[in-house]
This record gives sequence, C-alpha cells and structure tokens, in this order.
Amino acid sequence: MKGPNPFSPWEEAPGSIIGRKEETRIFNAFLNATSSKQTGMIVMTGTPGLGKSSLLRYFRQMAEKEGMLAPLVKVEKGENEEAVAEKLHHELAILPGFATRGKGAPSRLDELPDKTKLDKQHFGIVFFIDDIDLMKKNERAVKKLAETVRKHYGKKPFSFVVSSTREFRVRSELVQLIELEPFTEENAREMVEKALKEKKLKMGEGCLKTILADTNGNQKLFKSVCRYIYDRLRENEKVMTKGHYLAYLPYIMSMLSRESFGRMYQETPPAERSILHEIAKNEKGGHISDVAGEIGRPLGQVTALAKRLLDRGQIVRMERGKYRIFSRLYARYVLQRG
Repeated sequence: MKGPNPFSPWEEAPGSIIGRKEETRIFNAFLNATSSKQTGMIVMTGTPGLGKSSLLRYFRQMAEKEGMLAPLVKVEKGENEEAVAEKLHHELAILPGFATRGKGAPSRLDELPDKTKLDKQHFGIVFFIDDIDLMKKNERAVKKLAETVRKHYGKKPFSFVVSSTREFRVRSELVQLIELEPFTEENAREMVEKALKEKKLKMGEGCLKTILADTNGNQKLFKSVCRYIYDRLRENEKVMTKGHYLAYLPYIMSMLSRESFGRMYQETPPAERSILHEIAKNEKGGHISDVAGEIGRPLGQVTALAKRLLDRGQIVRMERGKYRIFSRLYARYVLQRG
C-alpha cells in the first residue's frame, strides 16, 4: 500500500525545522541578552507560507529549554490590544513559575512586564505574539512595545518576539528586524528527503527544481504541491517526476484554488485585482509606474493600492517601485480569472 501522505500538514516540532540557521543564531544571542536584563524585541516578517508560526514555536521551545517563561499567542483578525494582552496573561497564568503582581489581567501590552513576577527557577520571560499585524492599530502596538523594552532596559529580564506579514519601520537599536527568506534548493531537498525517508519513493531533481521555481520557494506551497502529487501517484511508482507534476498541474491548481488561492483572490477588492492582473503578466515583476500606465490610474493611487497587496503578502518587493506576485502558481491563478 502507498500509505499515509508524508507531506500532510502538521505542526513542526523543533527538530523538524528546515534551515533557518541564521535566525536561530540571532535568537540564541537574543535569549542570552534577555536573561542579562538587556531587554529587546524581534520583529519577524515574511510572506504567508514561509514558516513564521513554526519558527515562533521553535523559538518558544528554545526559550523554555534555557529556563525562560515563554507564553505564545496568535492574534485573530480585528482583535484589540486589550484582548491580546489578556490572552498573553492567561497563557502566563497556566505556566509553572508564574506569579502575578496586582489584581486582574493587564489591559495593555506594555503592562505585562509590571504584572509579572518571576520565581528563582526562571531567568526571564519572552512574550511571543504571532500575526501582530492582524491587530487593530497594529503599528501603534509595535511602537509601544519598542518603547516598553527601552523603558525597562537593564532593569527586568524580559523581551518580545512578534511575527507579521506586513513590514514595520521601527527605529530603535533594541529592535531586530528579521525578514524570512524563501526555501533554497538545499532546504527543499532536505524537506523532501525527510518526508520520504520511510517510503520506497524518491523525487527526481527535475521535479524538485520545477516545483521550487513555480512556488518561488514558498514553504507551505511547496509542501502542498508535493502532497497533491503524492495523492495521485499509483501504488507502484518509485520516483516523483517532473512529468507527474506537469500532468497533475490542473488538479494541483484546483486544490490550491479550493484551499487558499480562491479565498485570497475573492477577498481582494476589484481595484487591487486590476493591479494583480497587470503584475501577474510578467513573472520577472513590474514597475508600479508601468502598471499605472497600463490600467490608466494615477501613480499615487496605484502605489497606495500596491502597498495594501504588499502588506497582505500577495506581492513581494523586488526593488524600489518594482513588485512580483509572491508565487508563479498564484500568478497563473490570477491570470486564469480573466
């Protein structure tokens, strides 16, 4: 029997993180600084599907192994600061070694350090907030956290780590910006080999390179495409080939439409869709000035609309004023919409 699909989604345990050696090195130094009361903040950004949530969970376990309290919460779209602060306080309350100061949960994120008392078994606290850009007034919240770590620098052993699709400009030497890069060929090969190690099945080089190119190294998309190919393989197949990928591409596009692309596109306002369509025509990307000329809209208006697409991760910046769709497969989907 072919058996369960080895590319099925799962929450990665720390040991299954692929690549990210530089990010891990940065965070390890960050932990050491935090335990010495050198408060700080990491803002991790990247297109959806690059593994921000998985990396936050990995960092949390690293922090716990180093004797830190490490509450982690995921922001739901439209939550306000009070709701997120309460969630973090609740996560802290169920951790061993936590003691609260004062009465009640904090109503603001900057109150968390003053509401927390450490026991002698822990060396500090790292607060993790996933998808902080989904919060109401998210930019103000990020700036407030940066001010909080500055206020407590040298006084308390705590820090913040947040993830976001949207980029934030924070001017502080205590804030480190980490932008996640797409999968490399080496990363993709490692993931495939790890997934197939219990199977009598391999992936051909042509197949791997083609999928990597069409997903533009998007970790989640790459794994999804592999999963769809595996679903269609016959029992006696020994190698996943480029031929399999091309033959199953209509099925793959149908599944991606159902699971992610369809909703992403439908939630995009018509004015932004026209920009998407124009950028999708060239896989090497397009300059906003050219896009504005093609669709007949003022440059300032098109620039503002492109910024919204960038903040949601549908396009990525290649250089100043030039963007491309985050993945060739999504560009194909957009062009199929007419």
